[in-house]
Amino acid sequence: MSFLIDTDLLSMLERRKVPARLALWVQKNEADIFLSVVSVAELQFGVDHAPATHKPSLAAWLSDTRRKLAPATEELSEAVLVRWKELLAELKSKNLSMSCEDSLIAATALYHGHTLATHNTRHFERAGPQIVDPLA
Repeated sequence: MSFLIDTDLLSMLERRKVPARLALWVQKNEADIFLSVVSVAELQFGVDHAPATHKPSLAAWLSDTRRKLAPATEELSEAVLVRWKELLAELKSKNLSMSCEDSLIAATALYHGHTLATHNTRHFERAGPQIVDPLA
């Protein structure tokens, strides 16, 4: 089983005190964890807008994370974007919506057949990917 890790969990991995359940889950599943380029962009935005006192350490952490996970980073290919448009149409037909970032991450998981690892399960339930919350 492969996992697409959501931005919320990635950001928890930057904390001085990473939740023990998350650290154990990542250690157990490290070889099967992927991330979306959308999460990388969200994290970069966070670094860019962080207080000057935190920027250097956050930038270093993100650089290290990018390097480590480069082979496991899922891009927004044309096929993923087509799946995203299909997801948006499915949601619209049910009078539902999602944020742009969450819907792109969900479409990436759906297209690649990844289980979505997130602590924000309610953000993704309506999109239909398999979901796991490593903190639950």
